[in-house]
Formats: sequence, structure tokens, C-alpha cells
Amino acid sequence: MSALLGSKVAVFDSAENSVQLSVVSVEKSPIDGDDWEGFAVLFNGDESFRIPQGSYRAVHDSFGQEEIFITAHGPTEYQTVISRKR
Repeated sequence: MSALLGSKVAVFDSAENSVQLSVVSVEKSPIDGDDWEGFAVLFNGDESFRIPQGSYRAVHDSFGQEEIFITAHGPTEYQTVISRKR
């Protein structure tokens, strides 16, 4: 996922409205290991829009489409935390 740094991810809500978020950091979480993959992604948006906390469809050429849960961490900062079985 660190290969995504600096790239844009399209984020769609349930009504198919979309925005572009920039990936500013990817950090492994303590759960990351042999059995589980865990990481947090910090995104940066634009002051012209706000994204409410919730589930969204993220789209990027490197991973296709994934459902993610986004939380706001500031006026233009957002985060998602991923934990999945390897």
C-alpha cells in the first residue's frame, strides 16, 4: 500500500457522488503479521468539501474497488484502518 503515497484515490458515496483524496501516509498497525495484514491510510482532501464519517467505495488502478470506512481527522484529513486475514 505504501506504493500509493502521493497518488489520488476516487471515493464514492452510496449516491455515486465522488471526490478525489490524496494518500499522504500508510502505516502498519500492531496487528500486522503472518496471519493478518493491518495498516492505516491517511488521506488529504480539499477545503471545498467535507466527507462525513461512513462507508465509501474507494477506487484506484492498483487495487481496483474496495469498501472502506472513513473517519475525519481534521478539516481536510481523513483516515481508514484496514485489518484483513492474509
